[in-house]
Amino acid sequence: MDKVYPPGPQGGTKSRVKNHCRKFWWCDCLVLIIVVLVIILPIIFVAIPKIAQDEINASTLEVISEEVSEPTPNGVHLKLQSVIRSNSSFHPTVDSFVAALSLEGQEPFVYIQIPETKSKAETQVYVDQYVNFTSLEAFSTYTKAVMGAETLNMHMSGKTQVHLQGLPAMDVNFNKVISVKGLNKLEGLNITSIKLLTGPQILPDGSNMIGTVSIPNPSVTTIDLGDVTMNLAIDNKPIGSARLPNLTLQPGDNSVNMQSQIDPVAVFQFVTTKYKNAIIPLEISGNSSTRNGESLPYYEAAIQSNVVKVDLDVSPALAAAGVKIGG
Repeated sequence: MDKVYPPGPQGGTKSRVKNHCRKFWWCDCLVLIIVVLVIILPIIFVAIPKIAQDEINASTLEVISEEVSEPTPNGVHLKLQSVIRSNSSFHPTVDSFVAALSLEGQEPFVYIQIPETKSKAETQVYVDQYVNFTSLEAFSTYTKAVMGAETLNMHMSGKTQVHLQGLPAMDVNFNKVISVKGLNKLEGLNITSIKLLTGPQILPDGSNMIGTVSIPNPSVTTIDLGDVTMNLAIDNKPIGSARLPNLTLQPGDNSVNMQSQIDPVAVFQFVTTKYKNAIIPLEISGNSSTRNGESLPYYEAAIQSNVVKVDLDVSPALAAAGVKIGG
């Protein structure tokens, strides 16, 4: 009988294994490749992308500063500086992508281009571009929220890819809720000085009162509101209007010039009858916002939604104009 495995010292289990490997090496390699693929492919295409998405989800996004300028009826120039913080040991490269900005449950009001970034423990992200509104109504809703809220949540969402060396690109969703401070109804606004103008002092536009207004901005946003006009009233009775030309609110306290057209007779009547201490409860409400003669309806919606009440002492201005209170 022929022997498959030769006798002697070379026989036994080792010989069988060697002969098997010589005859069926290709089958063994195929089995090994299949086993490796069964183990490795799910890791590459399932586990690692899931880890990447989890790391994106776990990261935080904070807006450091924002500047909204050059307003037109259709858009604004946006400068945005933010920082992404992550505790991940992975530091992939994140592709540039288009992100939608919106309020919760609302349609996006603008889309911005996020640049390519290399992930680190703290990653600085800069956006500097002109953006057109995707929806004027949505942006008006946003500006009203900024005007009225102490804090508000802004949503940023988009789809992109991340790259780790030696691995294929991985698709991830970028969804972040950003908590930012609003203008808090301009609480703390105060008229710090006024001067009544008479005769030749009256300005060419008819303004017969000038002054300065202190406007706090607790947010990190610089906002160019254009030329803003406000309605002035006492006890719901209109007494005139005020104009704040080229109004730009920067973070912190802002001192801005004001020029007003008021009805001095109406003010004098209140002072001589109801408010004899010359401290009048002035009601200030938004009227209009324009830039280069064009109306900015999204800012008008915000300022018209807000009423500020100020106790204004007019006695120094009346005395300077030669009006003696109580005499």
